[in-house]
Amino acid sequence: MFVQMPLKIGLRDDACFETFVTEQESLAVALNALQSALKQAKGGAFYLYAESGAGKTHLLQAACRYVTEKGRASVYLPMQDAGLPLIPDVLIGLEQTPLVCLDDMDKIIGQPKWELALANLLTKSSVQGHNVILAGEQPVLDWSLVTPELTKALMNVLPIKLSVLHEKEEVIMALQRHAKRLGFELPVEVGNYLVKQFSSDLQELLAVLKMLEQATLVEKRRLTLPFVKKVLGHS
Repeated sequence: MFVQMPLKIGLRDDACFETFVTEQESLAVALNALQSALKQAKGGAFYLYAESGAGKTHLLQAACRYVTEKGRASVYLPMQDAGLPLIPDVLIGLEQTPLVCLDDMDKIIGQPKWELALANLLTKSSVQGHNVILAGEQPVLDWSLVTPELTKALMNVLPIKLSVLHEKEEVIMALQRHAKRLGFELPVEVGNYLVKQFSSDLQELLAVLKMLEQATLVEKRRLTLPFVKKVLGHS
């Protein structure tokens, strides 16, 4: 089951490892290691870091989905969500959960109570053989840590650097994977058109893709270039 704490936090429908695109061999190897760790009870800990838009949240939620589909519990907590009453005590007992994913870690670093709670979670999860995945924008070495406990606990955390998709071919490939997940095919010429008309920002393009998905369902049409131009009101 997917444990929703402390309030209802849903997983995005498109968040899965299959829809994540990277052409970097080193990153692909690291993500394979992460998926392998999720299959086993060895107490692995990972830290995904990159600027906004690189897919950190996508991968955290993909990990939760991956574990959930195998019948084990997971927790996803976005530290930066102002709508959630998150306090350090929320981490107490989470070491009993096979997978804990904590997003936006930069927000809590430098706060002693949070650091101690995180150090405690990392240490106890390792003993239990459970996995923890963290995500943030800064490298761990740039964190202004204030507790020796967290400094020590982070020594066993594997950092994985992500990067934003910039190459048009990579963006189109990502769109095609998302489209396939939604149940339809996205021709390369349509992908080229969307990037040209809108941007290479994947999140913006995914919003357009959702709109096109609805149009294909209503019209019962394949996603061709003339159809896309008609739907988007472009000539």
